[in-house]
Amino acid sequence: MATKHVDGNPPKTAPKTRKAVRAKKAAIRKDSAEEMTSKADLIRKVAGIIRAKGEKPRPSEIVKILKEEGVTVAPAQVSMTLKAAGYRPLRKRRTGTRATTSAQAKKTNLKQNANGGRASQISMDDLLAAKSVSGAFGGTDKAIAVLQALKQFES
Repeated sequence: MATKHVDGNPPKTAPKTRKAVRAKKAAIRKDSAEEMTSKADLIRKVAGIIRAKGEKPRPSEIVKILKEEGVTVAPAQVSMTLKAAGYRPLRKRRTGTRATTSAQAKKTNLKQNANGGRASQISMDDLLAAKSVSGAFGGTDKAIAVLQALKQFES
C-alpha cells in the first residue's frame, strides 16, 4: 500500500541535480525562442542580410522576402523598425523658433520688395547716416523707438 502525504498527493520523487534542471530549462528556452521570433526580429535579421550584401535595405524588398517566408508585415512597420534599429537616418527638422523666424523674414522681404526694393539694397552711405542718427539719439535702441513713433504718425 502506498503511503499518502497530508495533502493527499503521492510523495514526490527526489529532486534532480542542478545540472539536469538547467539543461532542461535551456532546451525549453531554445525551442520557444525559435518558435516565438517576433516580426521586428525577422525584419532586423533580413535587413542585416541585405546590408551585408552591400545593398540598402528597402521596406518593399523586406516585405517581399518575408511574404515568401509566410510572414505578413506592413511596409510602414518595416520602415519604423528599420528607423528604430538605426538603418535609416532620422530626418533633421527645423525647430519651431527657426520656422517662424524664416516665415517672418519672408514676409518682411515681400514688404520690402513692394516698396520698390530699396530697403533690401542698403549702401555704406546709408549705414554711415544711420550711425550718425543713432549717435545723435544716444544709441540704436532709442533711435529705433523714435523712428517707429515717426512711422506711426505717418500712417
